[in-house]
Amino acid sequence: MALPLVYLAIVPELALELDCNAELDRLASFATIERWPGPGNPGVADVAVALQRAQVVVTGWGTPPLTMLDDWMPDAVVRLIAHSAGTVKNLVPLAAIERGLLVTHANDALAEAVAEFTLGAVIMARRRAFAAVDALRAGRPHPPAAVCHEVGGSTIGVIGASAIGRRVLHLLAPLGVTLLLYDPYCSPHDAAVLGAELLPLHDLLRRSDIVTLHAPVTPETIGMLGAAEFAAMRDGTLFINTARGRLIDHDALLAELQRGRISALLDVTDPTEPLPPDSPFFTLDNCTVLPHIAAVTAEARRRQARMIVDEILRFLNGEALRFQVTAGRWKTMA
Repeated sequence: MALPLVYLAIVPELALELDCNAELDRLASFATIERWPGPGNPGVADVAVALQRAQVVVTGWGTPPLTMLDDWMPDAVVRLIAHSAGTVKNLVPLAAIERGLLVTHANDALAEAVAEFTLGAVIMARRRAFAAVDALRAGRPHPPAAVCHEVGGSTIGVIGASAIGRRVLHLLAPLGVTLLLYDPYCSPHDAAVLGAELLPLHDLLRRSDIVTLHAPVTPETIGMLGAAEFAAMRDGTLFINTARGRLIDHDALLAELQRGRISALLDVTDPTEPLPPDSPFFTLDNCTVLPHIAAVTAEARRRQARMIVDEILRFLNGEALRFQVTAGRWKTMA
């Protein structure tokens, strides 16, 4: 009896970055493995052929949207889409998931890296360490002590009890801080379990010394922080965005930054990423812009491959997936 086919619909360079070989060896007794040979990412036609042949298709950054699954039915060959990255919202049609297509992803592998990065960003940006580096290189005085703060004793507002947001709360808790949380889908009890006080958004913004954004991109959250929200932040607030640029009004943020009232660290931007070299954000001493690197670590890449192979083995053994993307999950993911 022929073994099931697992097809890697990702660019070879990504497979190498994920260090897939060692993990894929664990599938040797259970499945036949084929890879997109390159060069470049597979095209729509290439993926369509794979979906007609393989029971499992592994996707990743660069895999084209699987629009050909709009009419997927339970008798189709492909049974599982194993996405080696985070969101599948722009990859897999919701209709296919609703009809029973199994989908899993490695979001938690990335969440650990982003949460750790956020912890570091909170500490270093609160100390104005990035501004000090720029000043040192330019031969200017470093920021005065009056604007360099310790994290201990601060009030930190976390927007979004997502996989990342929950990890951020956990990492911040030992630092002797007061934790606030805004998430309309989180109960006060669940917030308390996370060590945070659940508040309406504007109350959180008014009380926080540091605000860190971890909400998903949904119709309700796009542009959720605009002029009124940034104006609600107290003088001296540090704002951190490692989520998505589309969640905030960058013109409104720029206006507050130019007034010097608040500071910001942005790992994500909108409408372009990266920002053009002449962006006014780069001229500000109170703003640090990074090139979407919060999840870029060797360890995260290895976790991505390990998690996806673990999920494929569960599927092949008839076990429940740990990180299945249900219809409800699809609707609320980034």
